[in-house]
Amino acid sequence: MSASEQRVYASEYASSLDGNFIGGQWTRSLSSDWLAVFDPSTGQNVGRVPASSVEDVNVAVHAARDAQKSWAKTAPGARAQALHKVADAVEAHFEEFVALECIDAGKPVSAVRKDEIPSVIDSMRYFASAGRGLSSLAGGDYMEGVSSTVRREPLGVVAGITPWNYPILQAVSKIFPALAVGNTMVVKPAETTPLSTALLVELAGQVLPAGVLNVVFGTGPVVGDALSRHPDVDVVSFTGSIETGRKVGTAAADGVKKAILELGGNTPVLLFGDADLPSALDAIVAGGLYNAGQDCMAATRLLVEESVFDEVILGLKERCSAFVLGDALDPKTTVGPLNSSAQLARVAAKVGGLPDKATAVLGGKAETDTGGYFFPPTIIVGADQTDEIVAEEIFGPVFTVQVFADVADAEAKANDTRFGLAASIFTTHLGTATRMQNNLNFGTIWINTHLVISPEVPISGFAMSGLGTENSEAGFLEFTRVKHVMVDSRI
Repeated sequence: MSASEQRVYASEYASSLDGNFIGGQWTRSLSSDWLAVFDPSTGQNVGRVPASSVEDVNVAVHAARDAQKSWAKTAPGARAQALHKVADAVEAHFEEFVALECIDAGKPVSAVRKDEIPSVIDSMRYFASAGRGLSSLAGGDYMEGVSSTVRREPLGVVAGITPWNYPILQAVSKIFPALAVGNTMVVKPAETTPLSTALLVELAGQVLPAGVLNVVFGTGPVVGDALSRHPDVDVVSFTGSIETGRKVGTAAADGVKKAILELGGNTPVLLFGDADLPSALDAIVAGGLYNAGQDCMAATRLLVEESVFDEVILGLKERCSAFVLGDALDPKTTVGPLNSSAQLARVAAKVGGLPDKATAVLGGKAETDTGGYFFPPTIIVGADQTDEIVAEEIFGPVFTVQVFADVADAEAKANDTRFGLAASIFTTHLGTATRMQNNLNFGTIWINTHLVISPEVPISGFAMSGLGTENSEAGFLEFTRVKHVMVDSRI
């Protein structure tokens, strides 16, 4: 599809969404309110989806509950086969997903076509197969005269609440593991990015039994809260901010149900003077500007050894200046717009509110002439640990660069954060790398690389970056419960 064809398709598809997908079919919302969907590259309205009500949530959860027992009794191999057919359907609609993801999230089309949708399909196929044989305690006689076996069972109905920065990828990372082990699901996509998830659920509905996978559009305070509190929801899987995650976790706790929370991050990138600087800077800039920095693991909080500070700033400027800011549907674009006008305002406010001692040595101001939500690659120097621009997640294409004096200083500054999602270390010294990987309080540590992720490896947030694990076998186990069966073998 050309850019114009992609925009026509997205608009036509959005216009068709006059309800929620519940019980295997599109069902008109019980609410009369709507949420507008905008193209981040132009600021123009693409369409709308329902701002659903608590009653809509009830209908969807009941459909999922009705379907769950039968789906749980389906053999794991048959569930895997069905999920592979969903992956086949997504692959057959590859270009449609490219269009919706670019216009939903504002991601450059070249990256979405080359990297993101292929990764999504690969993840689907991994999750579809990996749920067939999860580990558990081996059966045996652990007490005299009594034989033990352990069953791993689905939890029941899962509520999936997904973020706007990776709409389709985050939907898949929740939906496929949960369904593969026998749960059913109601998913609520982010308000600004509902389209690619809608198409995924619609295609899945042509394969899966009615009610196994449902989507309800709406706001967090209404739909997200209702799902988190619903007595027939057994587990809530949420990805988003710490502040919203607290609300989801509190609502789930009130119902004594499990909450899997993948929350924010503020990733320290430690760049030592002995590192291979050209290679390191290539990885850092790519990891900081992918998806316009709207990634909870983005490589945007740099801690640089003082001896190479000037060289690093020069290298960052050169590399950032080579990136092309523009329309997400332009193949030449390498940095697209921010996701929404609200996100643009947040990033602009953080950069505009710098303390006097801090300076933007590149970028620093929004570019709004086109009507889109554009913020250029920006480099900030002179800020301290306690300044908001360093202490809090920026979620934009903005690098902060601080200096450290030695290994101890680097370690202290890296760990001086309420977040604990990811960190990276660039050094050629094995001892430094070993000390850092052992002492940094983050769930994922990269050494001499950044933002390398696959569905086989776990993502876990420490501290206020979350609870639980996504991806890998550990991610599957989050959606199961363990039942211990003991038989008196003397009878």
